[in-house]
Amino acid sequence: MARTKIASRKKKKATSRDCPECSSEMQMTRVMRYTDGPSGMLWACTNTSCLTLVTRDGAKVGSLLDKSA
Repeated sequence: MARTKIASRKKKKATSRDCPECSSEMQMTRVMRYTDGPSGMLWACTNTSCLTLVTRDGAKVGSLLDKSA
């Protein structure tokens, strides 16, 4: 099973964003990867049943619930 570690810091207030999947609030996070998958500054959905990841440009990367993410 792949492990994903998420670290979040608020240096300055980021504009809020809504999740494209479930319309919940998203939070800017820094995702560090241990396996093949997304990393860097991404928006993460705060809904625990969704956990969609979106890039700063708005492209959907996947979900933290997926094995590929």
